[in-house]
Amino acid sequence: MPITCLCFRVPILFFGLLALGASSALFSAAVLNPENNPLSSIVFTDVAAAAGLDFVHWNGASPEKYSLETMGSGAAFLDYDGDGWLDIYLVNGGTVPGHPAPAPVRHALFRNKRDGTFVNVTSRARVGGNGRYGMGVAAADYDGDGWTDLYITAFGRNILYRNLGDGTFADETDRAGVAGGGWSTSAAFFDYNRDGGLDLLVARYVDYAFERNVVCGDPARQIRAYCHPDIYDGLPSLLYRNNRDGTFTDVSRESGIAQHIGKSLGVVAADFDEDGWMDLYIANDSVPNFLFRNRGNGTFEEIGIRMGVALDEGGRPQAGMGTAAGDYDGDSHLDIIVTNLDREYNNLYRNLKDFFADVSFESGFAAPSLPLVGWGTGFFDYDNDGDLDALVANGHVIDNIQQLRPGDSYAQPKLLFENVGGRFREVAAGHGSALRQPQVSRGTAFGDYDNDGDVDVLVLNLSGKASLVRNDGGNRNRWLSLLLEGAKSPRDPIGAVVRVRMAGRTLTRYVPGGGSYLSSSDRRVHLGLGSAAQADSIEVVWPSGNTEVFEHLAAGQFYRIREGEGIKQARPSSR
Repeated sequence: MPITCLCFRVPILFFGLLALGASSALFSAAVLNPENNPLSSIVFTDVAAAAGLDFVHWNGASPEKYSLETMGSGAAFLDYDGDGWLDIYLVNGGTVPGHPAPAPVRHALFRNKRDGTFVNVTSRARVGGNGRYGMGVAAADYDGDGWTDLYITAFGRNILYRNLGDGTFADETDRAGVAGGGWSTSAAFFDYNRDGGLDLLVARYVDYAFERNVVCGDPARQIRAYCHPDIYDGLPSLLYRNNRDGTFTDVSRESGIAQHIGKSLGVVAADFDEDGWMDLYIANDSVPNFLFRNRGNGTFEEIGIRMGVALDEGGRPQAGMGTAAGDYDGDSHLDIIVTNLDREYNNLYRNLKDFFADVSFESGFAAPSLPLVGWGTGFFDYDNDGDLDALVANGHVIDNIQQLRPGDSYAQPKLLFENVGGRFREVAAGHGSALRQPQVSRGTAFGDYDNDGDVDVLVLNLSGKASLVRNDGGNRNRWLSLLLEGAKSPRDPIGAVVRVRMAGRTLTRYVPGGGSYLSSSDRRVHLGLGSAAQADSIEVVWPSGNTEVFEHLAAGQFYRIREGEGIKQARPSSR
C-alpha cells in the first residue's frame, strides 16, 4: 500500500543568520554595485548553441514522480583524442516505466574542433550508453596506455569504456568486473594503495526500485511531489582495486568502505591529512558525510564526525549533493566545500591540519546559498589572481515547488564566489547574464576548453540543454597550465601536489580524483599568476613520492611534464 507523506524539508535555519555581521560585511559595494567592481570586465557567456552542443537531457518526468527523475546527470571535460584540446562528454538520463521517450536516450561525446566549436562523434566513438538510466561520469586513464577512458554510472549496470586510441572506445565492463549495481552516482579514480594503478570508488545512493516508488507530497491539497531520501534505505559505496591487467577486484568489504551505509552523491579523493596516502570524502544526503582516512594498509577508517566534516555547525546532517577540495586560504592544506538543500546552507570546512572548522558563515560562503538548492561545485581561479574562487550550480529538487511553497522557484541562478583574502563575496551579478539565468542545473565541470588561459564551466541542466559557459576576460591576469604525466605514478597522477613560488607568494594546488556532482573536470593544473611574468619555481610531488623542481617557467604557456623526464612540451595559448 502506498505511503502518503509530506516529503519536502522544513526550514532548519532561521533567515536571521543573514544578519550575522561576519557574513553581511562581505557583501561589499562591489557586489551591490557591480559597475564599481574592476573585475566586472570578466563576463561569462553561454556559448553552447554557437559551439554546436546539440544536447538535451531527458529525465523521463512522469506523474508518478519516480525519484530518479529529479537527480540529473553529469558532465565531463576530457581530452579523449590527445590533441591538447578539451572535448566534452554529457550523460543523459533515461526512461521510466510507462513513459517512453520520443527518441532513444543516448549519452553524447563532442570532439573539440579547436575553433570554438564541437562536433558530435558519439556514434563513431561507440559511447552512447547501454539503455540504463544514466547518472555520472569519471574520466581518467585507468590502464596507463596514454588514452583517457570513461566510466559511466547509472541506475543499474555501470559502463567502463576503454579508449582504444583511434577515436573509438570498447565496453570493457564485464571483463574489468566493474558493472556495480543498484543506484550509482558519482565516481572517482585514485591510487589508494600506491601501486601505480588507478583504483575506482563508486558512490551509491539509496535502495530504490520503480515498483517500490512511494507516494509523497501534500495529501490535503492532493499535490504529489518527489520523495525525501529518508523514505529509502541507503547503500554502501563500492571500491574496486586495479589489478593492472585491465581488470579490477571488488575490495569494498575488506577495505572497510562497505561497513558504512550512506546516501552518497558526491565524492572527492585527495590526501587530506598529508601522509602520502589518498583519502576519500563523500557527501551524503540527509545522513552524516564520510571522511575515509587511508590507513596505508589497504583499509580505511571513517572519521568524518571526529574531524568536523560530517554535519553542519548545529550538529545536523544536511543534503550533501556536490563536493570539492582545494586550498582556498593559502595555508597549503586542503579545504572542503559541500552543496546542500535550500533552508540549509552550503558548507565550507577549513582544514586546520588536526581537524576542520565549519567557517561557512564567517567566510561569506553560506548566506547566499540559503534560498537555493546546490549541486555541481568547484574551486577555480576564474580571475587568475592566484587564489581559488568557487562556483555553485543550483536548481530545485521539486518541479512543482511553487505549489508547495509559493515564492520558491524550480529554476535557479548560479552563485559565483570571489575569494578576497580568504573570505568570499558572491559576485555573479557583475559578470554577465549567463550565471544569473535561472536553470535547473545539476552536474558541473571546469576546464579551459578554448585554451585561452582562463577556466570555463560546463553545466548539465536537468531536462534541458547543456550550458557551456565561456570565461571572457579572466585571462587579463597571467597564468600557466600544467599537464602532469606519471611514470612510476599513474599516468594520470591523481594525488600529485604542485607548489608554485612567484612574486613572493606560494600557491599549493592538487590533482584531485572526482569532485563536483556526477562530473569530471580538466585534469590539467591551472595556475593564476596575477601580474607575475613567470613562476619562479614549481615543485611537483608525485603520488609515487618523487619530487621534482622546475624553475623560471614563463606565464602564458601550457606545459606537459613527465615524471622523471622533465618538461616535454611548452606551447602558448590560443589567444
